[in-house]
Amino acid sequence: MNFKVWFEQEDPQLHYLLGAPGTLPQIGDETGDPVNDGIARYDSPHGSYRYVYYINGQPVSALQVVSRDRKQGAKVANVFTHPDFRRQKLATQLLQQAQSDFRDVQHQPRDTRSASANQWIDGLDAPQ
Repeated sequence: MNFKVWFEQEDPQLHYLLGAPGTLPQIGDETGDPVNDGIARYDSPHGSYRYVYYINGQPVSALQVVSRDRKQGAKVANVFTHPDFRRQKLATQLLQQAQSDFRDVQHQPRDTRSASANQWIDGLDAPQ
């Protein structure tokens, strides 16, 4: 199934995170350039930072953090990985990139996160 069809049918909530920079009404203006393979970072003047993992030019996973001071601390706001690419640690790699860019990256409180978010976060510290 192609991505657009899948998005429209399966996940109308967070798939937007894989959109092109500067085209997302939920985020607004962004700077940054897509890459063919690997991680691109898109910065918003409002303190939103979106990390997108690309494979063969296709965005497949995204992590958004927000930061009030734009330097030190950030909080994970949203994470999304296309189902065909889950369980490959792509979102974990995006989180690691955010952790290298910000001194402190925190998650939302457990009781405010979705069950799938809690499962992902719980798995971050699990032995490999």
